[in-house]
Amino acid sequence: MARADSGGVKPATINDVAAAAGVSRQTVTRAMNDLPDVSPATKQRVQEAAAALRYRPNRAAQRLVRGGDVTIGFVVGDLRNPYYPELAAELTHRAAEQDWGVVMTDVSGRRGTERIESIVGRVDAVVGHLARRHRELVTSRVPTVLLSDDPVESGAGVRFEYAGAMHDAVAHLVAGGRRRIAMIDSDHGPSLRCRLLVSALEEHGLTASAVVAAVDTHQGGVGAVTSLIEKAPQVDAVLCFNDVLAVGALKGFALAGIRVPDDVAVIGVDGLDIGTLVTPELTTLAVDMRALARHATDLVGGLLRGETGDELHRSVSHTLLVRESA
Repeated sequence: MARADSGGVKPATINDVAAAAGVSRQTVTRAMNDLPDVSPATKQRVQEAAAALRYRPNRAAQRLVRGGDVTIGFVVGDLRNPYYPELAAELTHRAAEQDWGVVMTDVSGRRGTERIESIVGRVDAVVGHLARRHRELVTSRVPTVLLSDDPVESGAGVRFEYAGAMHDAVAHLVAGGRRRIAMIDSDHGPSLRCRLLVSALEEHGLTASAVVAAVDTHQGGVGAVTSLIEKAPQVDAVLCFNDVLAVGALKGFALAGIRVPDDVAVIGVDGLDIGTLVTPELTTLAVDMRALARHATDLVGGLLRGETGDELHRSVSHTLLVRESA
């Protein structure tokens, strides 16, 4: 029978069937889809366990195995940040290669939870940078690939490995004679990026001159410069949480009559195209968006095939892209 909990009857999962039949998730998937590489005895045992538990196979997984449409929901934090459209373009191209569709939703603002509720009911899997308050809502209802700075503790996810990138950024600044290094961090911080920057500075016997939190917009970067100058007027380098804040910081320093890179160096994170559209062009820690999209779609496929464990964990690193601002 189906499992029961305090909230009533809970539908059986593929893990329940695997446990009852004494096989792996992958074997359940193959047996339920009548694939040839499962012995008749094992197939019968799986089917009997599924019948006893009243298990209903995931329709998306069946479409993936047998052929048919799969739709990915891409959850973005704020479409005004060009990071998300750039990643969406790569994700859409990658999905199209497999004849999959992509539906995108922006969860910024007061109705973010409502929009998430809407999308999980009409997609086969979700990919996204999900805030912690939204993770359980999504992961409990649909196969989910998290894109996260933080280690992925369970399920599927792509982790951003920043330690090496922060080390490279600080080494570059120090080699250029910079010693009074600050950070413009996200207002959701202190972020992992900030903590790793502090650690990289300590390797060179330095401490952060200041850390200023800012709303993740261009204007947030402009305003952060004013606060930064008040806290650390002699600052000679700034690492920003992302390229959006860094572009705002370039404008903020220009408005303050401070020259980049002569007086202060500026480094962003993400490697967005907007970094080449400003003067001076932005030095940045760039992520390979194509690789990120490939990992995400590969993990979606793995989830729908019933894969588990380390197969569902990937990582990407950032590369220092030196341009004019630092």
